[in-house]
Amino acid sequence: MKFSPEEKPRLRPVDAFPVSLRGQEVILLRDPLGYAASPLAVAKEMAPLLVALDGNHSLRDLQVIAARALGRLVMLEEIENFLATLDKNLFLETKYFETTRQKLEDEFRRQKTRPATHAGQSYPAEGKELSQFLANILALWPVRSQYFPRAIIAPHIDLRAGARAFAAAYQGLSWPRGARIILIGTGHFLESAFSVAYKHFETPLGHVPYDEDFVSRLEKELNMDLRGHEWAHKHEHSLEFQAIFLKYLLGDFKIVPILVSGPQGESKNSLEKLAQALKRLVDEKTFLVTGVDFCHLGLRYGDRQPAGEPEKQEAKMFDHEILKKLLSLDAEGFYKTLAPKDNYYKVCGFGPLYVLARTLSGKNLTGTILYQDAVDFGQGSIVSFAAAAFFDR
Repeated sequence: MKFSPEEKPRLRPVDAFPVSLRGQEVILLRDPLGYAASPLAVAKEMAPLLVALDGNHSLRDLQVIAARALGRLVMLEEIENFLATLDKNLFLETKYFETTRQKLEDEFRRQKTRPATHAGQSYPAEGKELSQFLANILALWPVRSQYFPRAIIAPHIDLRAGARAFAAAYQGLSWPRGARIILIGTGHFLESAFSVAYKHFETPLGHVPYDEDFVSRLEKELNMDLRGHEWAHKHEHSLEFQAIFLKYLLGDFKIVPILVSGPQGESKNSLEKLAQALKRLVDEKTFLVTGVDFCHLGLRYGDRQPAGEPEKQEAKMFDHEILKKLLSLDAEGFYKTLAPKDNYYKVCGFGPLYVLARTLSGKNLTGTILYQDAVDFGQGSIVSFAAAAFFDR
């Protein structure tokens, strides 16, 4: 793409962090949504230029900023070449990116299966090795038989960091063959209120089919296509982590994979409609799993002060407060407790948990907290999470 001198380019919302690459300090740009297939290394000296790619600075402005940062004369052609590299790699908001994005999303929408995106990174990619990996995690919780909850709250944090919570949520799960499992997870980069993946999930342990009949009935209940921003499923881990545990433990079942955003503004109305539709369709062969984490505090999450042991204890106390609301199926009480404080605690499971509470409200269930924890997650940062379950009375 050609850039005019007065154009004001904008960097897409991507991750940027310093790394050492082949002995050089660089800034690595990474696209959390996966439109850009590969990370891009940018010279550390260009950091001021990246910051200035905010849609408010022209190429001539960027030329001045680059000259100050590099301590030399910078030709406009250098700025154009730098922007062309960013654009080619899909890191700028341009017509080229929008065209490519649409093409990629159309291709993904046509696919019938969602690949196991995090296999070989977050967990083993080979079936036998993954089975042993999951068995080791589940062994962290005492063996139990006839564990038959109606719904489960499980984490989606790194599998090793949250191992004991995953074990608490899943150890001994004994749902029947052919069960329908509604998976509700955090859509970290979801651009719609919710999105249902019209796709089967691949895992190293085998194929997990989605329940096409149930999704069709849900479509009719809501009178709409439910895909929303379906691309967000492609790289999202919050449901994928649940799928591997369920496949290992149950073998034969179907899923309804749903990603959910936070219940703010118009999204709250959309999520309430979703929950009411789910509530009408849930039957005795239907079970629910949410893949959520709770508080995110510290430098990694935009706080000015680092988070440590005191913040861990504070987070667990707050989690306990909102879990009590959830487990009593007080959806509105849960919402009112969390909504005013969400900017501080940054509970990324707000939306899925709200949908869960709304869906189960009025049912004859009892809820139990199985496990709570908070761990260091990046320098000066912590994440809290929990395992809990609802049982038929």
